[in-house]
Amino acid sequence: MVAGRGWIAITLVVFAAWKPARLLLGAYLFDGVTILQLHAQALGINVPTEFLAALPYVATILVLVLISRDKKLLKMNLPASLGKTFLS
Repeated sequence: MVAGRGWIAITLVVFAAWKPARLLLGAYLFDGVTILQLHAQALGINVPTEFLAALPYVATILVLVLISRDKKLLKMNLPASLGKTFLS
């Protein structure tokens, strides 16, 4: 049960471009948005909880839009064997 967080994990892998340092940065970004949501609710900020609950997914969409603007750079960061069949 991932409760919808699977899309965030896929976005994190694409954002990281298979580089561990970027993966760590992205994980802090997405988790920071989630923690921001929880802290805002705990502090009693007068914002609908539905909007706060949607913040991680809004961040996911924004990251996907930003990284998909440059297709050449996106293709350059893909692993060389991605999409090739494995033959032993």
